[in-house]
Parts: sequence; structure tokens; C-alpha cells
Amino acid sequence: MVENNIGVIGLGYQVPALIRLNDDPIFDALKKNSSQKEILALFQGFERRHVLGPDESLVSIMVAAAEKAMIDAGVTAADIDLLMGCASLSRYIVPSDLGALHARLGLPESAMPLPLGNDFSNFTESLVIADALLKVGRVRRVLVVAGGDWTRAVDYDQGASVSAADGAGAAVLGVASAGVRWIVQDQQALVRSDLYGAMYVSGDPLKTNGQPENQEYSGPYFHMTQDGYNDFRSFGGKIAAISAQELLQRQGLSGSDITLIGHQASTLLLDAWADELKTKPALSTIRDFGNMTVASIAVTLASREEDIETPYVMLLALGLDLHAHAVLLRRVA
Repeated sequence: MVENNIGVIGLGYQVPALIRLNDDPIFDALKKNSSQKEILALFQGFERRHVLGPDESLVSIMVAAAEKAMIDAGVTAADIDLLMGCASLSRYIVPSDLGALHARLGLPESAMPLPLGNDFSNFTESLVIADALLKVGRVRRVLVVAGGDWTRAVDYDQGASVSAADGAGAAVLGVASAGVRWIVQDQQALVRSDLYGAMYVSGDPLKTNGQPENQEYSGPYFHMTQDGYNDFRSFGGKIAAISAQELLQRQGLSGSDITLIGHQASTLLLDAWADELKTKPALSTIRDFGNMTVASIAVTLASREEDIETPYVMLLALGLDLHAHAVLLRRVA
């Protein structure tokens, strides 16, 4: 039984002011690299990307998104019992920048920052966990924030970099007699961990000087192997949608009942999922905001909520290990 007084009560988002267009000089070398032509063809739908400037940080845009969500929900920092989500990539390997976000927001000492490292389904998984904790009475207000700064974690000689953008989205979930807008109705995961290692973030070894203890590395950045590009087509384009299909079947719904909001690496994926689910074209921010990785779904839900005309929203996230995670939200009348 789904409780109508527990759900999403506030949304917010923030993107940096700096805009990077398709003709930005940073992409010049990539466009001349014939070996990347086929890979570039996989990443489509981008006209603009928002990029962190020298006086901005990932935490600063996450603060702005969180504050907007709390204002939208009619709550203050003192009302928050739990902070969940992700900062990808954080300043440190550990601890997560959620700790810095906690401090900047002035959240209570009793409100634990709980980072989820399952990029890119951090936001959807946080909604499900927050919903469960609310329903058993462990908390009354949960702030979920997902922020990504992957423009600083890609190789601009590689095709995947053409999509990279920065942004942050937030949601407040809670118990409310009025003001609940979306209820977490159901979820479905699909995990293909046999594909682990096809896509990852790490540094590259630079030199050893003959001694392992002297090994030096580059900074961490996104790697997509040849298997990763193949999986982009097969898992991303075809298999991932099965999780959402199973969810629709279990709930007795069809594609006409939902608005699809998915991971926004490319319109190729969004169009393929819409075809598989027999729904209208996916609601996205891919043209104007680019691929904000962990934040795309959260930002799209917050920025385009008024464009949702259906009683349900299907959130379809992907993960690098590889996995798909579908979450069904139901509108509260």
C-alpha cells in the first residue's frame, strides 16, 4: 500500500553560468581525430553545456540546488534529518563532498551525510532509500542532492568528452499532510556485473622508476574501453529498458501513462528507450544542459516538472558497473 502523505515535497536545481557550445575550441582536436569519428556518433543531442568556472565549485552549485529545494518544500536546514546523494567527483577520494555540503547548509549535527557511490543511479537509489526510511518512521525529512562536475574528469581527446557538463539537482522528501507532489511507487533494478570494468574512472600510471612505491599517476578521469562502447549500444540501447518494462507490467501500466526521464548521455539512448516503452519522447535537458552524469535526472525533474502531463514519471538511470535502475513516481492529485 502506497501512503499518500509521504513523498517528494520540494525540488531544486542549479547549473553553472559558463556555457560551452559545440564549436568550443576544447573540441577542436577531437573533431580532427578520425579514430574517434565512430565514437563521436554515439553521443548526440547537445548544443550547450554548463561548465564550472574558476570561481565555482561542485559544492557551491549543490548548495544552491539544495537551498532551492528546501525553499520549495517550505522547510529549513533545521528540519532535515538525513542528507543523501552524491558529489561526483568529490575533492577527495574520501570523504565525500557531502560532508562539505552539510557544513555549508548548516544542517543539524544529527543529520548524517550518506553518500551513495553507484554512479549514475545515485539520485534514483536515494529516492528509494529515503522513501523506505520515511515509511518506517526513522526520519521525517530527507534532503537528496546529486551534483556532478565531470567536465573536469574527462579526456578531451576521447569521444565521450563531447557530452560532459556540470550541474546539481535536489529533492526534499518527507511526511506531509499537504504538499506531497510525487510518491515513490515502485522500483526495478537490472544488473549486468559481468560487464564490470568496461567503463570506469581512475588515474593512469605515468612512471615507476623501477620501484612500485614510486609509481606516479595522472589525475582520475573517465575511461571507456572498446567493450564499453559496445555495451553503450547493447546494454544502454536495448537491455536497460527491460527494467522499466518490467516495472510497467507489474504496475499494470502502459507507455501512455508515463513521462520518461532518463540518463542523458545521448539522444540515441533516450529515443531507443521511448521506442521500447512505447511512450512519448523522453523529457530531457540534454540540448541545453548536456550530460550532467549523476545530476541529469534530478535536474530534469526539477526544471521541467511543469511539462509533465502524465500521472506517472519513469526515471531510468544507468550505472558504470553496468546496471539500470528504473523508479516509478506517481503524481499526487
